[in-house]
Amino acid sequence: MKRSLALAGVAALAMGASPLAAQLMQPPPTPPQISGNVTPILDTSPGHPAQGTDLERSRVPTPPAPPPEDGPAPLASGAAPSDTSSVDAIVAALYAAVSHGPEYEPNWGRLRGLFLRNAIVVPPGRPGAPALTVLDVDAFEQRIRRYIAGRREKGEPLGFTEREIARRENRFANVCQVFSTYETVRAPGDPTPFARGIHSIQLVYDGRRWWIAALAWDNEREDNPIPRNQKEPHP
Repeated sequence: MKRSLALAGVAALAMGASPLAAQLMQPPPTPPQISGNVTPILDTSPGHPAQGTDLERSRVPTPPAPPPEDGPAPLASGAAPSDTSSVDAIVAALYAAVSHGPEYEPNWGRLRGLFLRNAIVVPPGRPGAPALTVLDVDAFEQRIRRYIAGRREKGEPLGFTEREIARRENRFANVCQVFSTYETVRAPGDPTPFARGIHSIQLVYDGRRWWIAALAWDNEREDNPIPRNQKEPHP
């Protein structure tokens, strides 16, 4: 084949054809084979022969797709929009979700739906413990479950109702710090609480709803009384 083309070129020259005409009779070169994950880049400037054709001027590796963003999201969708529409609403929903009668458990879906994905919960330190315990919401749920199971095994009274009796809060734009004084009883009608303390609740607003970013608390004790300014009822 190559010899036939060469003879054709010689014949053309012998017949008086120009060298350019002989070059045009040569077959186009075979493009190099390129393997791998590549994307063609075409020169599509006006008048360029690659415009509107499959001619590839060069190839570059295709960049990998970016990983999905891990934005704030609830652990569960049990919280209703009315639970998170205001600071008052989300604090009330927190108390309502964790409270339960003797034959029930807390509303886990509602409780989890109030917290950011990476929210932290810090319960009171145990006497003599070398460090505080920092929990995520999963571990917080398991802590409550163990508490209920332990009382059930011992035959102790069940039921747990926490209610807010006073509050102080400071808000700046989309962040709010709430100091919520609480008391705990076995049933809503019990006149005497068996525990009292203060919740420190850090809240953030994303433009659509409020979230609990952190929850910490401590219990009232003989050597740790609730301050006078934390006993004022929330207006």
